[in-house]
Amino acid sequence: MAITQMTRFKSDKTEEMVKNAKNAKTIFEKHGAEFLRLSRFHTGIWAGEWLVVTRYASWEVYGKAQEGLAKDPAFAKLLANTATIAQLMGRNITVGVDL
Repeated sequence: MAITQMTRFKSDKTEEMVKNAKNAKTIFEKHGAEFLRLSRFHTGIWAGEWLVVTRYASWEVYGKAQEGLAKDPAFAKLLANTATIAQLMGRNITVGVDL
């Protein structure tokens, strides 16, 4: 059962968002994320917003990743930088259903 976290940001700073996402990818994958992806909404009520998606193999892996991120100075720096260029709009977590 995969755990997927989706976080939306509002920002008009495209280059900075891409740079931060590349940095975030390295940090999140170091702490156990299967991947980190960055997308931008082009339609609907969130058009223009950014979507950051990370996936983890299980709740256990997700929990360990969150613990590691909380203690990682590079992650703290990333959060501080992101707050200067983007506004957090929402976050959702989904639990995959094994079929």
